[in-house]
Amino acid sequence: MGQCTKKLYNPPGMFDALLLAGGILSLLAGGHVLVAGAITIARRLGVSTLIVGLTIVAMGTSAPELAFNVIAATAGHPDLSFGNIVGSNIANIGLVLGITAVLTPLIVHGRVVSKELPWLVVVSIVAGLVTLFPPRLFGINLGIEGGGFGRIGGVVMLLWFGVFMVTWYRMGRSDRTDPLVKGLGEEAEAETLGSMKGAIALVITGLVALAVGGRLAEEGAVGLARAMGLSEALIGLTIVAFATSLPELVTALVAVRKGHHDLAIGNVVGSNLFNLLLVLGVTAVIKPVPRPEYGLWDLGAMTIITVVLWLMAWTHRLKVTRVEGAMLLIAYIGYMTWSVVREL
Repeated sequence: MGQCTKKLYNPPGMFDALLLAGGILSLLAGGHVLVAGAITIARRLGVSTLIVGLTIVAMGTSAPELAFNVIAATAGHPDLSFGNIVGSNIANIGLVLGITAVLTPLIVHGRVVSKELPWLVVVSIVAGLVTLFPPRLFGINLGIEGGGFGRIGGVVMLLWFGVFMVTWYRMGRSDRTDPLVKGLGEEAEAETLGSMKGAIALVITGLVALAVGGRLAEEGAVGLARAMGLSEALIGLTIVAFATSLPELVTALVAVRKGHHDLAIGNVVGSNLFNLLLVLGVTAVIKPVPRPEYGLWDLGAMTIITVVLWLMAWTHRLKVTRVEGAMLLIAYIGYMTWSVVREL
């Protein structure tokens, strides 16, 4: 009697999907642990809550994206970096604020409408224009062949980021009600815990988790793109960006539940500014990031949805209604669906 052997069915890309999921979980956990440890160290050294919030907390929320993008770029997969940064900004507005506003209409702080959102629009437009820089102008290497973010552009982004940090610090000293400053300060107070030795251990653990998670997520994303026959830029724009935007979604829902509606939008605006200026700036300085085939479309979608949010915030007495939230969510789902269809 013959012996029949059965083989377990292993769908193409399953192992890569597990690698990506594990890597993203490690990135998110590492970012949280790193922030908690760094905040505790800073507070034990007597650093003010305002400075801690504007530096450690704010940068820590971008730590997963930063670790992933730097590793992806240095490993020779800059399309993943481009897709993740642009996709995260689209997801933060369309997905995060869309779902949050559908559940509860969002009241927007006047300063966000008059200052932070307009600046986010400007930064988004400039990011698109930077990719159009010629490779060389007057003997200076401005851009890269085919368009993208060169090292000069990265330096400009980082300098701009520094200006924002100084501005927010001065603003925080004079106006503690600003949603960006208020939210970062509250998080800094909430995360202060433990001893100095324990905090150092947390920082080390967080850095290791970010490094390991970034590597796993990068390998998983590249493998998944190959298995599915899709570009790395699309995987970064959709799957990776969606996953790395989940912390912003949780933060927004918790803020709304506690009645801090202004913090929900403030957190998203701050996160998008950090993604474009800090994460993209650091990544481009380390390794130039070329513009993918559909990069201008993605940058355009990011800018348009940012402008739409700004216009929505001006209407209905500085409020984003449920209907407007549904429109943002539908726009996000529609663009992500079209992004997949255009490649297939």
